[in-house]
Amino acid sequence: MTTAPHPVPVLESPEQLAECLTQAQTWAEIELLTQAYPDFKAIAWKQLSADQQGRILKLRDLKDKAIAQEFPLGCLVQRRADPEQKQGKVVDYWDAYGVDYVVFTVDGFTDWCPGSMLERLD
Repeated sequence: MTTAPHPVPVLESPEQLAECLTQAQTWAEIELLTQAYPDFKAIAWKQLSADQQGRILKLRDLKDKAIAQEFPLGCLVQRRADPEQKQGKVVDYWDAYGVDYVVFTVDGFTDWCPGSMLERLD
């Protein structure tokens, strides 16, 4: 099963591109937007905060990591067997001994879990 590519929105300014870049969840979305609007790219980048730029650069660094594609930064996740059904927001990833882990925040606390034991909610 493949996912349909995201449609490229019609943008009329670098400001609109900057807004779209902040909402993108994957590197593929970033590439699609910047390739569609190369004339806006440099100006839009300058309008992003340092944190927003850092998030985009992190997406670039994670583009080849399967776990990051399945659970993008900022998406909501929940442990499959959680009786409390607490939801968390993905903030990072790590791996050990061939297992990919997802780091997420729940009610202000940082938690982690193997990706195979999580489900994406959004």
